[in-house]
Amino acid sequence: MKYFILLLMVALVNLVHSEDGYVLKTRTDASETFRKCLSTLAVTRDVFKETEWSVDSDNPVVQATIKCVVKDFGLFDETIGFNRDRMVKQFGGEALRTRVEKCIDKYPIGVPTVDHSVQSVMNCLEEDNLKMYDNNTNVDV
Repeated sequence: MKYFILLLMVALVNLVHSEDGYVLKTRTDASETFRKCLSTLAVTRDVFKETEWSVDSDNPVVQATIKCVVKDFGLFDETIGFNRDRMVKQFGGEALRTRVEKCIDKYPIGVPTVDHSVQSVMNCLEEDNLKMYDNNTNVDV
């Protein structure tokens, strides 16, 4: 019985480590997180209206907001960088891994700033037609 419990515990630990439980994010999630990030970053209504909100913007407010959303989604952490497995899952799955990782590798985190490099990775993905939602057939669009 002791061995059975030990084997069961090992199996459960392996299951937890093999699948981190990441849930694909939807457009609704993005909209909610975007609003939350605007609030967290104290972006005023006037600044919001005056800002050109495009993924290739060089505006520091846009860059910080993109990083906030990506970080809140669990795709990025400032100490470890991008979670490659989650990024691959979110941007279309294993068939697109090489394309996703190419963008991650192209822009080292912190060059010139963390916000800018995160934004550059997201822009690269968009330019490569890798969308956060549209490549996933099992996600509501």
